[in-house]
Amino acid sequence: MHDVKRFVENDQFARHLSVEMLEYAKGKASARMVIKDHHLNSAGTVHGGAIFGLADAVFSAASNSHGTLAMAINVSISYFKAVSSGTLTATAEEVSINPKLATYLIPVFDDQGNKIALFQGTVYRKKEGVGQFVK
Repeated sequence: MHDVKRFVENDQFARHLSVEMLEYAKGKASARMVIKDHHLNSAGTVHGGAIFGLADAVFSAASNSHGTLAMAINVSISYFKAVSSGTLTATAEEVSINPKLATYLIPVFDDQGNKIALFQGTVYRKKEGVGQFVK
């Protein structure tokens, strides 16, 4: 799990978005992102890319948590509610896994527990371990 921890902590884009990983274990992960000015779009609400980035970071942590390099092959997100402030939380649930593919659902919630988005992603599980990609 040490290699997985280093792999997850090496996500430079998640760090740039101020994503704080709360936990990760085999097939699951959760994180939060405190909304700041740089997360907002021209309408003053959280940019869809910032929400996607939060969900994608959790997706990466959960899908790589088995120690096998997992690369996204298909993702989608649906947005339900605009948010302008507070903290967003995302939690990944592994819904299917086999030696080559794994699928995850990641709902994103606001401070009041409202579901603001739902991210779904499938990864291809490669032969390499995540340890080969950490410094």
